[in-house]
Amino acid sequence: DPPIFNSFVERGNLDFVEQLWTRLRKSVTSYQDVRDSLKLVIEALRYGDIKPWIHRDSSSSLSKLILQSYHQQIDHVSLSGATPITMLLEMGLDKMRKDYINYLIGEELTTLNRLNHYLSTEADLQEQVIRLRKLHHLLEIVVSCRTFLTLPYDRLFLLTQSCLDHYKTSAYDEEHEFKLQIKPALISHLYQSEHPMMWGVEVSSGQGPREVR
Repeated sequence: DPPIFNSFVERGNLDFVEQLWTRLRKSVTSYQDVRDSLKLVIEALRYGDIKPWIHRDSSSSLSKLILQSYHQQIDHVSLSGATPITMLLEMGLDKMRKDYINYLIGEELTTLNRLNHYLSTEADLQEQVIRLRKLHHLLEIVVSCRTFLTLPYDRLFLLTQSCLDHYKTSAYDEEHEFKLQIKPALISHLYQSEHPMMWGVEVSSGQGPREVR
């Protein structure tokens, strides 16, 4: 992701699993790296060598093992097949969900109730990835409009709601055009300072059969 996007969604209160995922994301280069790293952590939990802190609403498999470790009883995990990759994916999804909640709720662009569809962990992993990808696209659009067009809060709020409504029933599509009505004065700084190679304008008058373009 571009630095400008990360600067908006970045937060400071990362728990143990989120910090681990951040480190693994930057350092692991193979399946064996992932497996060995998770094995070390699980063994440390099993023998009580670490007592990490996690967010109460964490839902990944590793988070559940950490909760079990508080009671000195951990389920056996066979780190074979796709299990290590699945665990890593769960960790990443969990962190991204919290990142996006933090930004959207913190900026008062929507409510948790409106985000439930995108944040649900009851769907299978593939569907969770699809829904979070849609939310990621929404955030890219909103952050871009805020950064480059400096749109005010009320326009960003309406844009967020429009994107949420669209993606709740539609497939992911980077080419989809989201439309938002804005007053020319809101972006006057752009067309007054920039020097476009081509201008386009559409003028219409009347409504229905009497409309003239």
